[in-house]
Amino acid sequence: MYPPPPYQQYQDQQYQPPYPYPYPYPPQPPRRGARVLAWLGIGVVLLVVAAAVGGTAYLQVHRKRPTTPAYVVEQENWRKVADGLTRALAAKDEEAFVRPFAAGAVKDRQRLVFRNLLKVPWETARWEVSASPLNGQLRVDFVHQVKDVDNLPIAEEYGWQVLPVGSGTEVITGVGAVKDHQGKSLDTGYYPAPWDVYDDLSVRVRDHLVAMADKGQEGELDRDVDVLARAAGDDLSAWRQFAPAPVGERRGAQGFFVVLEKNREVYNKLYQGDGKQDDSLEAGVNMPVVAADAPGRSGADGMTVGSSRIVMDTTDSRFTGSHWQEGVTDIGRHEMAHAIVATLLSERPTAAGKGQPHDWVAEGFAEFMALRGKDSLAREELADDLREVEFDGRLPGEEGEFYADTAEARSANYALSGDAVRYLAATYGEAKVFAFVAAHYAKPSGYAEELAAATGRSGDAFQTAWAEHVRAATSATNGKTKSKTDQKR
Repeated sequence: MYPPPPYQQYQDQQYQPPYPYPYPYPPQPPRRGARVLAWLGIGVVLLVVAAAVGGTAYLQVHRKRPTTPAYVVEQENWRKVADGLTRALAAKDEEAFVRPFAAGAVKDRQRLVFRNLLKVPWETARWEVSASPLNGQLRVDFVHQVKDVDNLPIAEEYGWQVLPVGSGTEVITGVGAVKDHQGKSLDTGYYPAPWDVYDDLSVRVRDHLVAMADKGQEGELDRDVDVLARAAGDDLSAWRQFAPAPVGERRGAQGFFVVLEKNREVYNKLYQGDGKQDDSLEAGVNMPVVAADAPGRSGADGMTVGSSRIVMDTTDSRFTGSHWQEGVTDIGRHEMAHAIVATLLSERPTAAGKGQPHDWVAEGFAEFMALRGKDSLAREELADDLREVEFDGRLPGEEGEFYADTAEARSANYALSGDAVRYLAATYGEAKVFAFVAAHYAKPSGYAEELAAATGRSGDAFQTAWAEHVRAATSATNGKTKSKTDQKR
């Protein structure tokens, strides 16, 4: 189904600065020397006499400069290699790009990566090295910003297997994810990206949308891209109309990056290192990515999100059903709604989950946007869901697991969350919804105050009033029964 919330990827992860310096900064060398000016007078005894009367003598005190540590020299040499990749991509020089990679499979794969990268509309694209190799492993950041999509540059982290940089020309012998101390790929570095996975990447660009797929799935991409573009326009238009003014540099997303994939194994691997555990009820996921260049704006207690990456499973019924246009619009609006507000996140959740947006707010807003303007359909879907799942009167996820294991329970949680946000909009106005969601993403720990500001009620009072609304609305609705066998909500 739709993903776990976009912010869950930060759980159980220790904070790491974007560019950690692995060792103490090398000491600054002292000034080159001190020049001493001595005025000489008659009868004064000096070690060095430059003139008998009234002369001047300059004594040069030489100090030996410390040797630059070897790791600093090695790091600087690797920076030059990284700079070479940056220049090669800018110049569209394939041979220069692949030169440092080992001949054979590694070089051949990087040729394909280079050709894929040429197809993406970059605002920024550069490789950065912030450390020296350790045991033949080197972390390299591909810092990039997609034009009209990413608010700020983000980084994909590569783990290179390397030889000493001075040992020859082809010094990169392997390319993959950054590994932990057990040799497992980290899932926090947003590797692999589509340009790493696919031999031949197909890219389509629309206003505020860059969509892509493997060349073999180009037909699906061409069929869906304009529907997704309209979904993007719908969400952005609503956000511009009702969202509060940006606070500082944090603002809603300006565009969307979407990958379409039919192979479930590839779907689970994109941006996930060795891959994530399959959730058969998930049909799409939005992954916020922390900004690469965020000094002073990112720290142990906070973060700056530069953009998001959306992946959709095109074997889902939304893509394969007879009403696929509505289905693609639905999932497009939903995931893009997640992406719009992800760039407002500023609190880094703890391992215990404290500090992350409430599930009903995150998924409710996405469902509200997915079915915005389709209130009657939303009511019918909710009534159908509550025929199979008993309603306990509570906002989903507040006192239990939101992402239930059964399709029926999870579908009900999504429908109920969407209804809660829809009720808030109908009662207090859409501007209140957008202001509440924006404030909550910016400061999840302020939930009670934010909900009170939007509704004038406590959380318990809002929940009670909404529950009464749900019972009244569903008892009066005679929606058509829908099959749950192919629903991934």
